[in-house]
Amino acid sequence: MEDELKPKIGKEFGSWEEAWTFWQDYGKRIGFGPRKYNGTKSRKDGSLITYRYVCSKEGVRKEGKQETYSSKFRAETRTKCKAKMIVSIVDGKYKVTKFNEEHNHPLHTPETIHLLASQRNLAEVDAYGIDLARKSGLQQKATFDLMSTYAGGKANLGYTRVDLQNYLQSKKQRSMKYGEVRCLFEYFQKQLAANPAFYHKYQVDTEEEITNVFWADAGMLIDYALFGEVVSLDTTYCTNRDHRPLAIFSGFNHYRSTVIFGAALLYDETTVSFKWLLETFLEAHMQKKPKTVFTDQDQAMTRALSEVLPHTKHCLCTWHLKQNGIKHLGNLMKDGSHFLSDFCKCMSKISEEEKFEEAWSQLISSYDVKNNPWLISMYNIKEKWAWCYVKNACTLGMRSTQLSESVNADVKKCTTPSLSINDFFTTFDKVVSEKRDKELKLEFDSRQQIPRMVNQSAPILRQLVLTYTPSAFRMFQVQWDLQFSVMLTHRDEKEPLYIYIAHMINEEGEWRVKFKPDTHDIFCTCGMFETTGILCCHILKVYESKDVRIMPEKYIMKRWTRKARSDVVYDLRGSEIQVDPRLEITRRYRQLMHKMARLATKAAYTPESFECVHKCIIELDNKIPNNNENIVPESSKAPVTESQNIPKGFKKREGTKRKRRWKPWEEKNLMIRRRLIREQKV
Repeated sequence: MEDELKPKIGKEFGSWEEAWTFWQDYGKRIGFGPRKYNGTKSRKDGSLITYRYVCSKEGVRKEGKQETYSSKFRAETRTKCKAKMIVSIVDGKYKVTKFNEEHNHPLHTPETIHLLASQRNLAEVDAYGIDLARKSGLQQKATFDLMSTYAGGKANLGYTRVDLQNYLQSKKQRSMKYGEVRCLFEYFQKQLAANPAFYHKYQVDTEEEITNVFWADAGMLIDYALFGEVVSLDTTYCTNRDHRPLAIFSGFNHYRSTVIFGAALLYDETTVSFKWLLETFLEAHMQKKPKTVFTDQDQAMTRALSEVLPHTKHCLCTWHLKQNGIKHLGNLMKDGSHFLSDFCKCMSKISEEEKFEEAWSQLISSYDVKNNPWLISMYNIKEKWAWCYVKNACTLGMRSTQLSESVNADVKKCTTPSLSINDFFTTFDKVVSEKRDKELKLEFDSRQQIPRMVNQSAPILRQLVLTYTPSAFRMFQVQWDLQFSVMLTHRDEKEPLYIYIAHMINEEGEWRVKFKPDTHDIFCTCGMFETTGILCCHILKVYESKDVRIMPEKYIMKRWTRKARSDVVYDLRGSEIQVDPRLEITRRYRQLMHKMARLATKAAYTPESFECVHKCIIELDNKIPNNNENIVPESSKAPVTESQNIPKGFKKREGTKRKRRWKPWEEKNLMIRRRLIREQKV
């Protein structure tokens, strides 16, 4: 058996490829790297008549520029090894005419033979597995470890981590061969092919370079149409080499989980860029304006909002205010000081303007900060952050931009400074998909489980537990429970308007409730319903005293109900927006995938069952026509061409760090020679 696996004079092969495969297998078994050396061609017809197969350590390395000028030298790999096998065509057959098995170097052990370059091959199926792992968010090391586990160890994998890294790098270079802008356009074209409702827009400057880009898919358009009363707008520096701000519009859905209304990559954070962003956002959403917008203390964003959305309530993020307070007045918060808690009380606890003014004056005088410029500037914009001014604005319980910041944090977890535009959109789409999957889980739980009621016999709770979503019902049930600590200290029940004064046990303050018994219209000075869409405990106390057992429909906001997504939304063309136009295709695909996976598992156990299933699959593949071409629009089949009107590229920001340009060896060599000449002159 060993004689058959060992080259010998006169051994025959069927082709040059068979001879090379034999030499590879021999090298793997013995412990050396095979290499093709050269061949001899016939003078008559130029056909190949002799080929020499050698050891990878044959010969010596030629002295090159690296050895002459470089300060770093590569280790030697050639040892003038004489091992070889020469195959020639004799009488029309491929025969071994010369063989030398002597090696002048140590041979590799079976444990390390898989590291030889000749034994490493990243197959197509391996590449597919790597791509899936990368799309799932795994880094290179985690991907390599996962593939090694599947293969039963690194020795069985067939490639090394360097091969995996080279594959990903070459794939990235191929995907970016037409440049960032062309890749951006191809992404938009792909999204439009999948769903015509996809909206995108970009802005170019006089040099035909892209400055700002905005996009919103079909799901974002639907979410804003249904839940766009309150919007959180936040910009954070994306972790790419150009440091472009990533702007995200987000809000609450009927489960109080995050939904995204649109996103943009901006050139800078100036008033001009923000005006374009807001105008484009309104254009994408059919000019529907939000009632309230939450931002940080960015002056450029504030000016843009006042110009584009003058009638929209602009509120500041309370979290940013606290952080700025710590930054500007940290010296007042030392040694057990209560300055921060007193400031937060003015911001969130006081619901009457007169009492706010008193508390603010006391804060200023107690800590002697009358001339502090930051506090003066905060007082001038108190309508944007003080609860007594914000309480009547529709906020849905939102007081900060943490929603959009959480999305930015999710994006940053999967990004690196060398992120390409393709990888960025892949990562962003994954984050959006995860948010929507979370809503599906909440939808499943709401149908599977019913929230527990604090009072099983209360008619109003039994009405709303099946009407509200679980998260909205929990908000309402908190107010229902608080009503038992409310006292109506004054009653003025004169037609047509009843007036009540409500107090909370062990709490300061009073609230005035106005109630029309004929229409059941009701209003409370706390403004909770106007702010969150949920009735407050003061109103519920009045309802209880007037024996109102069923919630009037006018006070059940649809956006908090289980039917919040029942409305139809239309796009700019007047067509109904569907999140997945090919939903039926997706459903059929999932059904077939489960069945095919079970069939593949059963067929893999024996060669006979494998051959049977494999043969049937080939026959089915030939019978079923390729219908994908009838689904994808013609405009999306062809790649973006030079003839299309495409901007030159992304406008680079001045003053930002740019990635060093790759320099070819010739240029590096010239620089080294010049340095050596200068040193010799010195």
